[in-house]
Amino acid sequence: MAQEPAERARISELLRAADPDGLLALDRRQVLSLHLDTDPTRPENQRSEPAYRIWARQALHAFAESLPKEERRRVMEFADHVEARLRSERPRGRGLSVYAADGVWKEFVWPVPVENRARYGLVDVWPLLWLRQAYTPYAVLLVHRDHTRLLVSHLGEAAVVEDEEFHLDAQHWRFTAGKPPSFAKGMGMSSSRGAQRDVYDARVEDNVRRFWSSVASAAARALEELGVQRLIVGGPQEGTAAVVDLLPEPTRRLVVATVSVPPLEEWRHIRDRVLEVARQDRARREAELVEALVGNAGPAGSVLDLESTLQALARRQVLTVAADRDLAARVRTCTVCEFATTNPAERCPTCGGVLQEADATQVLPVLARSNRAELVLLSEGTLRRHGGVGALLRFS
Repeated sequence: MAQEPAERARISELLRAADPDGLLALDRRQVLSLHLDTDPTRPENQRSEPAYRIWARQALHAFAESLPKEERRRVMEFADHVEARLRSERPRGRGLSVYAADGVWKEFVWPVPVENRARYGLVDVWPLLWLRQAYTPYAVLLVHRDHTRLLVSHLGEAAVVEDEEFHLDAQHWRFTAGKPPSFAKGMGMSSSRGAQRDVYDARVEDNVRRFWSSVASAAARALEELGVQRLIVGGPQEGTAAVVDLLPEPTRRLVVATVSVPPLEEWRHIRDRVLEVARQDRARREAELVEALVGNAGPAGSVLDLESTLQALARRQVLTVAADRDLAARVRTCTVCEFATTNPAERCPTCGGVLQEADATQVLPVLARSNRAELVLLSEGTLRRHGGVGALLRFS
C-alpha cells in the first residue's frame, strides 16, 4: 500500500531535488557521501542508540584513519557534524543521504530504505542512481466508456511507494493535479459526471469514440508535461485498444502494457497487477540491454569489462554504460584530467598527473556525465562474469 500524503515525503520531489547531475557538478574530490538505512520499523533502529548511528560513527572513523593527516581532520569534522545531526533528532523517513564538503551540506530523507554506505573523495551518487531506477514513475491511464483516471505511481521492487492522481478536465480536455480526499470520490469523474454520462448515453458509440479520442490527446499532453516515459493503460479490452490506437505515435511508443480493469474497481485492488507489469517491463528492458552488450549490438558495437569501458570513456566513444548495482572494484583516476584505469600506474599517460585510487562506483558516474552517456544500473550480479561493467559505443 502507498502511504498517505501526510505520512510520507514525496519521492518524486525528492528525486528531482537529489539530482545526481547537480551533485556531480560539485566537481570536488573531498566530499563525504553517507547513506543510511534509518528505517524505524527495524528493531535495531528502535533502541536508544539506533544501529544506523553506531554504523555511521564506526564507518567514518575507520576510513578516516586511512587518510593523510589533513584529510583525516576534515573527515572527522564532517563525522562530528553528522553525529550531531543524528543525535539532534531521528530522521523521519526510512533512509537518509548526506553530502558534506567545505561550504556544502545537503541531506535527503527518503520514504524508502537505502543501504548503509560511506564514501569520501569524489561524490558518491551510486545509491541515488539506483533509487531513480528502482522507483521509476509509471503513468497508469484507466479508461472506460464514460470516465477516466490518470495516476502516476512510483513502483518499487516490492510495493507502490507513491501515487498521485490527475483528473481530466472535460471542458478543456486537460489533466489537472490533485489527490481526491477519498477513493469513493475518485472512482469516477468529478461532480459533473452525471451530466456527462447523460450526454454519453444519448450519443452512444459516436460520443464514446470521441471521448476516447479526447482522452488520448489529453493523456499525451499530460505525459509530456509530467515528463513520464512509461504508460500502462487499463480498462476493458475495447477501451484500452481504442485509446492506445488513438494515442499520438510518440506517446504510443511509451505504452509498456495494457491490463484488464473492471469499470469501478478500486485502485488498491489494481496496484498488484500494475506492479507486476512494471516488474516485467524492467526485466525486459534489462534483458534487452544485456543482450545488446553481449551481442556487440550497439551503433558501433560494445565492450565488456571495466578496463575496456574506461578506455572507451576516455575516447568519448560511449553511448550507454551498464554496471551491476553491486559492482565492487577499485580504479586509479587522474587528479588533473578524467583519465581512469584499473592498471597499477602512478602517473596519468595522458597528462602526467598523479593517479589516486578510487571506487569505480564513484568514477563511472563522473565519466558517463562527461561523455553525455546514459548510466544504467543492473540487478546484482548480472554482468559479473564480464567484470560487472559494459558499454554500448556510439562510434568505433
